[in-house]
Amino acid sequence: MRFRFFILLAAFFTTSNSQINAQRNVSILKKIELGFNTGPLFFLGDLGGNMGAGTQFFKDIDWQETRIGIGGQVNFYPVNWVSLRAGYFHGTLSANDRHSPNVTPNDIFRFNRNLHFRSRLDEFYAGVEIYPFRMIPTRRTTIFDQIQPYGFIGAGLFRFNPKAQDTDGTWVALHPLRLEGQGFAEYPGSKPYQLIQTNLLSGIGIRYYLNESIYIGTEIVYRKLLTDQIDNVSANYYVDPALFDTYLTPAEATRAKRLYYQGLYDLSGQLPHQVGLQRGNPGNNDAYFGQNIQVGFKIYPRKDDRFKCPTTY
Repeated sequence: MRFRFFILLAAFFTTSNSQINAQRNVSILKKIELGFNTGPLFFLGDLGGNMGAGTQFFKDIDWQETRIGIGGQVNFYPVNWVSLRAGYFHGTLSANDRHSPNVTPNDIFRFNRNLHFRSRLDEFYAGVEIYPFRMIPTRRTTIFDQIQPYGFIGAGLFRFNPKAQDTDGTWVALHPLRLEGQGFAEYPGSKPYQLIQTNLLSGIGIRYYLNESIYIGTEIVYRKLLTDQIDNVSANYYVDPALFDTYLTPAEATRAKRLYYQGLYDLSGQLPHQVGLQRGNPGNNDAYFGQNIQVGFKIYPRKDDRFKCPTTY
């Protein structure tokens, strides 16, 4: 009898300690969600754009160059009103001067410049979501438990590789061609740029929880960039094309001479650098943003975890 008593007593304390430890573990992390998103991606830079001077948001979208991207994300909730988010997004950025309306002086300039680009985009990011409605204490369930607006800020790392279509139909990577004299001794202010860059993200969104495990939603996320070379256009001048023969291979120099200038201007037999023709605007960095539709699922805790402590964390 005494032996059985001690066995029962030891089992009681072991179970109690396990429950306490499990409760502590659960309190550290409230919930984990896995989500997927898709939607249009918009480029804002030197090339393309809408009517008037270039701006920072919807007004300057080149709608004909809009592409659909896809992504995924994981949300970790240390508390109900804060989510730590990590994600990946893949899409295409592109713009074409021929889509400019050709109405105002700025549109006419872009239309006659006649440059274009496209670039694959791969982005990894992390940030914080804040849910203001969850910060308000309530005593009963309301519609605001299902509808959750939020704000988002974060930072990311993205890779791009601008290309343009040559006269033979081939899409050519522009970075190796150094079309604005990057690294040329004759243009000391034109520095080579990296194809992997950092960005800053900010956005707003709203999610609707169909039940405790599934949500749908939408959001807009704007990316502020630290580079003006997404479209490979930034300098306010054209280089002397004879220099391509000095710094590039013969094959690269031939392509560079075809792609650095494709303008529709009447230069009376002169070259763009000889008449001081403007190419880009180094005063503003490029940017891009997207509007996504989301669907997500709670992956922790599972429904059964409400009734028993998890064996692992």
